[in-house]
Amino acid sequence: RPPRSTLFPYTTPSDLAVLGLLFCWHQQTPAKFFPVIYAIVAYHFSSKMSRLMIICGPITSMLAGYPVGILTDWCIRKFLAVLCPAKSSQPPAAVQRTGGMGSIFRSIWRHLHSVALPAEISDIMETAETAEIRFSLPLRLAKAVFAALVLISGYSSIRKPTQKFIQKCEEIAPHMGHPSIVFKSQGHGMITDYLDGYKWLKANTPQDARVMAWWDYGYQITGIGNRTSIADGNTWNHEHIATLGRTLTSPEKKAYNVMRHLADYVLVWAGGHGDDMGKSPHLARIANSVFVDHCGEDDPTCQKFGIYQDGQPTPMMAQSFLYKAVQHNLKPKVHLDSKLFKEVHQSKYGLMRIFQVR
Repeated sequence: RPPRSTLFPYTTPSDLAVLGLLFCWHQQTPAKFFPVIYAIVAYHFSSKMSRLMIICGPITSMLAGYPVGILTDWCIRKFLAVLCPAKSSQPPAAVQRTGGMGSIFRSIWRHLHSVALPAEISDIMETAETAEIRFSLPLRLAKAVFAALVLISGYSSIRKPTQKFIQKCEEIAPHMGHPSIVFKSQGHGMITDYLDGYKWLKANTPQDARVMAWWDYGYQITGIGNRTSIADGNTWNHEHIATLGRTLTSPEKKAYNVMRHLADYVLVWAGGHGDDMGKSPHLARIANSVFVDHCGEDDPTCQKFGIYQDGQPTPMMAQSFLYKAVQHNLKPKVHLDSKLFKEVHQSKYGLMRIFQVR
């Protein structure tokens, strides 16, 4: 949500978008129905997943541009009215059709005319029309001056906020542009474990190999490793993600019974640098939100799956595939069954480990 502008101190683009949504109902056309449908779809999916808020950006900008564009268009027309005044001509009298709803409305209007439009207001309107004819040029000049003031005020008000916004974008862009899978470490230089792991996948696995990993790495597996990922950032099906979380946090044998049908390889992040062990309680909670027998109805937040204060895993975590894969042969008596899984790759600093599903 962008900061409030000085042009509209109590308004944001989202507020202007609501006003633009109302303009869509004026002179309804297919072109104006499209943004309404777009807005409904964008709002629905963005409320389902916070990262999908980005799809509201285009439609919010589009709808917010309606009132701004209408105001700008009005100002331009006032300038054109000074340069190119409209020729005065009497429009042809409209032929009134008899019968139908038109006759009913005209009959009702004759009786309600005096109530809806009192004589005083009618006099004012007639006086304004007369002044428009007698003082056409001065009025057109006055409107043009007012339009110029509106445009100048709007430009001066949004100039500094726009410059600050551009400056902020330029400051953030270099940090967001750095690849997250390659980073610099004191004493070790550039750490390329993740990048090397994905390159190893591409060079040492069959082209039709399926790789199971938490969905965070799905795009990297597909984009760099050129292999099929079980899930990625575009997986909207919550049950799909929950199934993945349940498989990774289930006991080794139970996880294998699922993996052997879905994947040829399993990839985990290890080494303690934002690895899968830090994320694993979250995986278990997601799994339990769909499969309540994973942690049990009496434990909706999956407190059974975690680490004690002394650093030891809970029994449920200690038995899980994910814990054994990350700690494989690193801790005493912690390893995966060689009959079920075979470790085929471990990166230089142990940040990525890849296992083949037998």
